[in-house]
Order: sequence, then structure tokens, then C-alpha cells
Amino acid sequence: MLKNLFIVFCTLLFLAGCSIKHQINFSAPYLIVIKTKDIAMADSGFVKKADGYKSIEIFTLGKLTLHVEIGNDACINGYCTDRIDFNRRFFGYQYYANLLDDILDRSYIYAGVGKIETQDGFLQKIKTKNYDIIYRVTDKTTYFKDRKNHILIKLTRLQGET
Repeated sequence: MLKNLFIVFCTLLFLAGCSIKHQINFSAPYLIVIKTKDIAMADSGFVKKADGYKSIEIFTLGKLTLHVEIGNDACINGYCTDRIDFNRRFFGYQYYANLLDDILDRSYIYAGVGKIETQDGFLQKIKTKNYDIIYRVTDKTTYFKDRKNHILIKLTRLQGET
């Protein structure tokens, strides 16, 4: 009995030690819209950031329904893979590895190609044979749409920040 208890304790200690806790330095509520070939969600949630880590949490009726984590790898609801494979699975297209990072950071995508500065942010229009992207960042909204691959990510900032 004592031996079994010791084994369970060691296993729990090992598993707890393997889980990585990130020191979140940014957390803000958003209205999040994500539409891909496999996902169609529009609900409230949080964007969280730490050094080398970002996450999107979407809640429906108070329950976590989508959890996307970006670190060394990328994870959707606990299933992790490398970033390129993640892009292929999440977006349905193989964009560059850090695209979602750039969107969550509200940074230029594709090194600023097609960038137009606006009064309250910027706009990028990028069109190739593989994608037709409109990417707009304003004071409160981040909008990414690929018309060719039927992908939409829209993050609208709600009140509050922790």
C-alpha cells in the first residue's frame, strides 16, 4: 500500500514538473472570431502573452472551447505540433511559421509587404497565386482575412487589461 502511494506521488510530482507555467505579462479580453475550413467560432475570450509564449482562449457559456498556445511548438486544445504543421492544420494553408505570433502581436506580416499606414494603425494587402490577404490593425481591432483560402481571424479588444 505504501509502495503504491509512493509511486502515485512520484508520478504526480513528475507530471507537475513537466508542465510549464508561463509568467503572463499581458492578458486582455477580446471578442474573437475565427473561421477556417475546420473551425467557426465567434465568442469572447482572452489573448495572453509571456516571454516566448502566446495563447488564445475562447469561452462559450463560460466554458473553455478553444485553447491555442504558441511557444516552441503550437497547440490546439492540448494537441501539439511544430509551427508549420500547425499552420497547415489550423489555417488549412502553410503560411510562414510565425504568422499567428505576428497577428497576436499586431505586427506587420510578411515583413511589411504591401503596408499602408492609416490614421489609427496600418493595412496590408498581399496577393499571390496561393493567397489573397487583407490584414488590418487599428486601435482596437486586428483583422486578418485570406480570401483565397477562406480564413478569417478578427480580434476586437474589449474593456480591461490585466
